[in-house]
Amino acid sequence: MYRYVIIDDEALIRKAIVKQISSLGLPLAWVGEAEDGEEGLALVERERPDIMLTDMRMPVMDGVSFLQAVTDRRSEAQLIVVSGYSDFEYTREAITSSVAGYILKPFDNEELRQALAKAIDRIEQTKLSRKNAMEIELELDLVRFSAWLCRQSDEDVSPRPESYSSEPLRAFLSAGSFVVAVLLEPSVSEKKTGANESEDFKMLPDGCLRFPHPDIPGVTLLVCSDALTGRQAATAKINACLAEYSRRAETIAAVSGECNSVQGLPRAYRSALSLLEARPFGRMTGVHRMSSNSGSPGEPAENGVEWRWPHMEDFLYEMEEGNEAQAVRLAADLFSTCRLDESFTLQAVKRICRTLYHRIVEHLGSVHRISPDARLEMLPLLSHEIDAEAFERHFLQFVRDAVGQVPGRTAKAAGLSQQIKQYIDRHYAHQLTLEEVADRFFLHPVYLSVMFKEKMGETFQDYLRRIRIERAKHLLLTTKYRIDRISVMTGYENTKYFYKVFKKETGYTPTDYRQQQLGE
Repeated sequence: MYRYVIIDDEALIRKAIVKQISSLGLPLAWVGEAEDGEEGLALVERERPDIMLTDMRMPVMDGVSFLQAVTDRRSEAQLIVVSGYSDFEYTREAITSSVAGYILKPFDNEELRQALAKAIDRIEQTKLSRKNAMEIELELDLVRFSAWLCRQSDEDVSPRPESYSSEPLRAFLSAGSFVVAVLLEPSVSEKKTGANESEDFKMLPDGCLRFPHPDIPGVTLLVCSDALTGRQAATAKINACLAEYSRRAETIAAVSGECNSVQGLPRAYRSALSLLEARPFGRMTGVHRMSSNSGSPGEPAENGVEWRWPHMEDFLYEMEEGNEAQAVRLAADLFSTCRLDESFTLQAVKRICRTLYHRIVEHLGSVHRISPDARLEMLPLLSHEIDAEAFERHFLQFVRDAVGQVPGRTAKAAGLSQQIKQYIDRHYAHQLTLEEVADRFFLHPVYLSVMFKEKMGETFQDYLRRIRIERAKHLLLTTKYRIDRISVMTGYENTKYFYKVFKKETGYTPTDYRQQQLGE
């Protein structure tokens, strides 16, 4: 309901206006009246109405002075002038004061309705503008705050409330206790029936902030505060939020212990992050919390001996021989073993895979003189990925890509055209030309072109373009890389040309393809 007051020196007119407004069916509530501008000003300061209806000729303080006083005090209430005089000076004053309406007595219901509807519309527009401005202000402040919260050390000075513009963040930083939760956002397929992603955390309690991690895609931070210290009030808030979130989606989250100062927030964040890394690798749901019995996560061991993979040599042999199916099967079996045994934490599996990574790079480098991680950049994923399923997908793709670079060494890769195809498969990210490949295989470019088309059923250039576009599709759907980066990773240094080729081959721009396939 919108609250309104009436300022007029005639009591009967005030009563008549209230009666007329009540008959219009508008969402309006009368909260007071005054018989002159001076009383009206006191009424406005006391009741803070949304709408003021005022006469212009009144004793003590007339409408002109009243409008000036209200304007000077920057009241946000909408003004409607109701006057029995069409005097030019009054009209000019009303226009100068940007009133919502100027109606002459006697007036009918429609004139009054139009003036009030205009006032209500102005109020809504003002609220919307203020809301948008506050949301933008909070979003910008959260960018700064999240960068501070997720930094690697405690050396930076803690933020002060007055250094931020948004009131919610200032109030948050002035609290007495804090707690942090780190959440993995579920994919669309993991949403529970009837869940609406836009409604998740739609109504956060006061003192709670939710924002995306500044560096890790798919990770959300939830930080709650409370004025009370040492009573777990902030923890109660965050537990309530997570309970609501779990009702809408399968939840993977970790909650820190409470701290009683802003300075402790980065350490609380890192403890929550470490909890996610210390969860069992096969644990796909659940909320993990700090406990007094929590130990330091480590690799599975027996009698103090570090765990070793018994199929390591078999795996490296299949990699060396270029047997993709067997190598991927062995790696997938390793992940299956880790999921079934809860002693394998995500952190432990990362350590195992880091060892595997270095063994693969070292082995293929010494045997085949190749660098199997020229494009996937597996090491950053080994360090930062905290989604177990995504981690497994990335590592298995690394195995496929590494095997794809192994040159044909046996009868399985017989045939010159097949060797050339494998060479393209390994080097498509480079600026390959028909002449360069022909020179590498000691062939004339024309002969290579004819032979390749005859054996492979498509030209050298068509095959190269298809491989690049297929790889680009894969990167668009499995990584958060920017389009210009994917362009370079698939052999197109000119991003505009990459856009042109991609759209010609698929019917979509790279951005549209990613959004259409992922449902973004």
